Amino acid sequence: MRKEGDILGDYRLRHVVSEGRFTRTWEGEQLSMQRIVMIEMLRSKVMRQPGLVDSFISDVRAKATVNHPGIGVVYEVFTNDEDTFFSREKLEGESLESLYQSGSRFAPLEIVVLLGQIADAMWQLKIEEVATVDYELHDFLIASKDEVRVMNLAVEGARDEQIETRTKQLLGGVFDAMIRPGLPGATRLKSLCDFMTDVNRPVPLTWKQILDLSHQVRDQLQGKKKAVPTVAGSSEYQMREPQKVAASFWALIAGVASISGVIFLIVFSGDKKNTAPAQTSFEMKAYIEIPPGRYKIPGGSEVSIREGFAMSRTEVTLAQYKTFLDFPDHRRFQHPEQPVNKKNHKPNDWDVVWPAAVRRKTWLGRAMTIECPVVGIDWWDAYAYAQWSQGRLPTLSEWAVAAGYEGQSLDVSLWGPVGHDQMDVTGIGLAGMAGNVREWTAVSEINPAESLAPKAYVAAGDSFENRDGGILARLWLDSRSARRSDLGFRVIAKK
Repeated sequence: MRKEGDILGDYRLRHVVSEGRFTRTWEGEQLSMQRIVMIEMLRSKVMRQPGLVDSFISDVRAKATVNHPGIGVVYEVFTNDEDTFFSREKLEGESLESLYQSGSRFAPLEIVVLLGQIADAMWQLKIEEVATVDYELHDFLIASKDEVRVMNLAVEGARDEQIETRTKQLLGGVFDAMIRPGLPGATRLKSLCDFMTDVNRPVPLTWKQILDLSHQVRDQLQGKKKAVPTVAGSSEYQMREPQKVAASFWALIAGVASISGVIFLIVFSGDKKNTAPAQTSFEMKAYIEIPPGRYKIPGGSEVSIREGFAMSRTEVTLAQYKTFLDFPDHRRFQHPEQPVNKKNHKPNDWDVVWPAAVRRKTWLGRAMTIECPVVGIDWWDAYAYAQWSQGRLPTLSEWAVAAGYEGQSLDVSLWGPVGHDQMDVTGIGLAGMAGNVREWTAVSEINPAESLAPKAYVAAGDSFENRDGGILARLWLDSRSARRSDLGFRVIAKK
């Protein structure tokens, strides 16, 4: 059995730090480099178990492939008939476990900086498909209020996504408990932590989303220009001034607005019931600007937006559509190819839907208000409304760029008034892009999954009836006359 002071090749053992079932961890000194290291050694009594040494070395090799500044470095592995061990970097700092147990509290800015660093490290592991064992609180070392180091827990084998989920839940719950209340950013950060710990989310937050949202909160609390990805999921950042017309996602997620003494509280719940929230009375920007530029969109393609555009913050509501229907002559706004047998632009069941919305009753089991999105309309209806409103329908490329600009929505909202789910709001403030209802786009497109099929018109995003794809979902429709009870639209303002 090894003891303090023993020299193993280039290493001198100093003292035992911890003991496990198969390993003993020492603090040691690497003599050639004159540095303190950690040495994880197989216990002598288990070295003869069949395959254990090979498995141990395979896991060390997996650790050695990890290359991220936030994750501890593995130096080398050593094995002979007497000893098998590897040396690794000694991480400095106090563990998140000890800080949590001692009741430590941090300012929201401090936590969001640490959370962003952890998310960045975890995202790298995800990208490289590195398998790990379960993380525990003592595996995160807080070196200072703006630096965290993560233990290298990589192992050989296939990645287990449940471990990733458990890590998010662990960190979300702990950081939520460690927020110093009453400081700027506390509400925003608590909302993010709540969604990290929500085990029932149909579309779980990715580490990339957690990273991007952490950066948004950090930059807002520091009063900086926003560091925003050219499109969600891209690692390429550009600096720009916040758009004056943009309603910030995190201003929305803060959850409190007041006008004329009316306060709207945002309540997050994993078990959303089919009840329409009370209509809000605070003012929101009707349109949100997307600047010109070259953007990457999901799937790897790039889109060039030569002229910026302003997209409606929400889907068109029943109340807005009713104003259009009340206009005396729709013919001047209809598309020249509209079928001759189409006599009006009334949505399906309109004579039932509108009275139900006015009286706040139900329709098809849905709680209705006049601020719910209009549905049961075809492409011709959406086109005519857009022309009447001095706007147009967005192309699929414009829709995709807008959906990803400054970060995608975190949730696929259920049925309700437009914008009622403040987690289904993009980083620039577009509400309901992932859910509530699908949305018509302007022109026919080739379906990449069926490249030989003819072009078809596309409904973008998902809906309360189908939440599998979220903001990335697309539905190719055979006819512009198609109508669905979960299909609406939004518009782009003409310049």
